[in-house]
Amino acid sequence: MKEANSDTLLWNAFQGGDRDAFASIYKNYIDELLSYGYRVTSDRQLIRDSIQDLFLHIWLRRENLATTDSIKFYLFRSLRNRIIRNSEKHHETPRGDIEALADLADEYDAFESAISLADGPSDSYEKLADAVNRLSSRQREAIQLRYLHGFSPDQIAEMMQMNNQSVRNLLHRAISQLRLFFETAGGLLVFLPALQNFQGR
Repeated sequence: MKEANSDTLLWNAFQGGDRDAFASIYKNYIDELLSYGYRVTSDRQLIRDSIQDLFLHIWLRRENLATTDSIKFYLFRSLRNRIIRNSEKHHETPRGDIEALADLADEYDAFESAISLADGPSDSYEKLADAVNRLSSRQREAIQLRYLHGFSPDQIAEMMQMNNQSVRNLLHRAISQLRLFFETAGGLLVFLPALQNFQGR
């Protein structure tokens, strides 16, 4: 509730034309927006352009925007829609970047923090990234939204334009596939407790 109230106050200040509030919103979420963008498309320029368009749009239309108690959810949903619209203009189909987790060091850190892993073998994180990359693009996107960014199944359903049960099924299948990979790969038992906790959420 405290975070929601803080978001509401910051958003209200931004809508009132407070440039510092706008700068705070940008600073607070730009890294996460870039990270999430790679789950929607592999086109880095499209991601950058879409984020620029998004922030320009909300500043120019700030007085007419709906109120929100979750700035993060508002921005993620808006970015996903904008990437899809911009890609359609260029006759491109957005797709997940299957190498994003392996290529981007910040995503290693985010994923490691999200699942609270104990120290494991030196190559464990590379194997984890490989396991995630074996998932479908929609499974990877749902996993990231749920466990890296903390969105609820209801919020993910709205963002991905799916119903709640479909999102839960998607997450369940993804976690089951990851657990199967870890169980058959050997030497990765350190990940299993975290995955079991995931499946129960």
